[in-house]
Amino acid sequence: MRSIFLRAAVLASGPWLAGSPPAEAAPAEVVTLETPVAFGTHVPGLGTPARELAKRLKESSDGTLRLDLKEPGDGTAPFEILDKVSDGKVDAGFATAGYWAAKLPAASLFSGYPFGPDAKEYQQWFNRGHGRALYQEMYDQAKVKVHVVPCAFGGAEAGGWFVKEVNSVEDMEGLRIRIFGLGARVIMRLGAIPVLVPGSQIAKAFADGKIDAAEAYTPAVDRANGLQEAAKILYQPGWSQPATVFEFLVNQDRWDALGPERQSLIESTCGEMLQRTLSESANQQSAALSAFVNKDGVRILELPEDIQAALRKGWDEVAQEEGVRDYLFKEVLADIETFRSGGEDKYKAAKETNSTDPADGPEGAMPPPPPPGDATPAGP
Repeated sequence: MRSIFLRAAVLASGPWLAGSPPAEAAPAEVVTLETPVAFGTHVPGLGTPARELAKRLKESSDGTLRLDLKEPGDGTAPFEILDKVSDGKVDAGFATAGYWAAKLPAASLFSGYPFGPDAKEYQQWFNRGHGRALYQEMYDQAKVKVHVVPCAFGGAEAGGWFVKEVNSVEDMEGLRIRIFGLGARVIMRLGAIPVLVPGSQIAKAFADGKIDAAEAYTPAVDRANGLQEAAKILYQPGWSQPATVFEFLVNQDRWDALGPERQSLIESTCGEMLQRTLSESANQQSAALSAFVNKDGVRILELPEDIQAALRKGWDEVAQEEGVRDYLFKEVLADIETFRSGGEDKYKAAKETNSTDPADGPEGAMPPPPPPGDATPAGP
């Protein structure tokens, strides 16, 4: 009787237990995510991370998870990415959250803002603070149907290119400065005049006398765009955007359908990308700054203390205004600044104190973002 049951168990277990070779496993399904990007993949530090992400995901998945990268303007303009991903018109997107600040005021705080965190502080906030939760909450509250993963750092922007020295706050009065977003609102407090110029047109705007200064991109990108030929004074520090955070957005339904294994692969790969680009970007910017001085005849100067103080005061005023207009902006800014100040007990206490229902806060809007042409700077 025992032998009968044993034989039945063997037969039920599959032919391989009885000496037959195992059947070949069905090949894994190849999943391809159509992914428009905000910057051309040739742009150093700003576009190259998307290309690297696609390469790593393909390799790590043995070719079963692929990104079909679409260059800016190849069917999707940079400022259309969020809406198209949310609506399911494309599967995913690679951009920086500041592009959505017109509709989501807090978005700038997740991409880089005046006197904000550097890349290392952002990474720590995402990993050990409430950064990831608040990031997703911003999209969920707005009923934007995406899953967001911080995925790369693009580097710190410089303090600005100038055609002449500025030695005091008075020298800022009336200067025409190419700058956008929150930084533009800050420099207006000093009497400067923001001018809208696409990134690819900055050098020409200098040559035509349309601007006196420009806050552009990172030093590496600025050098690729030839700004060292258009102006010979570069001020530091990069107060307007000390870090640039890139996000990988996936349509929420598409994300759910990927399953735990592919989701985990994307999360871990983006985590590796954050660490890698943190160090790579620092090296890129250092090399560019060195080349400016040693090869291009650029003078790198420190912004005078009174100008830095006035800029910081201006930022405090702008941030307070935005906090009144948008509750989540206030909550996110308070959270990240408390985290930066150090001390886990202080951080946890502040979070408990500020845990009011966001629905109780007022709503507001940001000034319009830069024109789409600004998202595709001229390449090398």
